[in-house]
Amino acid sequence: MNEYIKNLNRIEFVVTMACTGKCKHCSEGEHIGCTGHIDADIAVASIREVCEHYKIESLMTFGGEPLLYPEVVCAIHRTAKELGIP
Repeated sequence: MNEYIKNLNRIEFVVTMACTGKCKHCSEGEHIGCTGHIDADIAVASIREVCEHYKIESLMTFGGEPLLYPEVVCAIHRTAKELGIP
């Protein structure tokens, strides 16, 4: 086990940096040219692998606007639920 992450209990995914909002308070700045998203299959495989070694207590999806890619977000959260992550 990696000493630096021995207490790992949370997984977070930045699904995309793309965003439809133009919030003045955004800490990420302009999202001009931000396209694409993470691969759902790789994210799901990563969750399964991490859960083999660690007791994950929570999982979060965020980014620019992750719900631009609902199929990715749903695959991630469905896998978390299957593995008992609240």
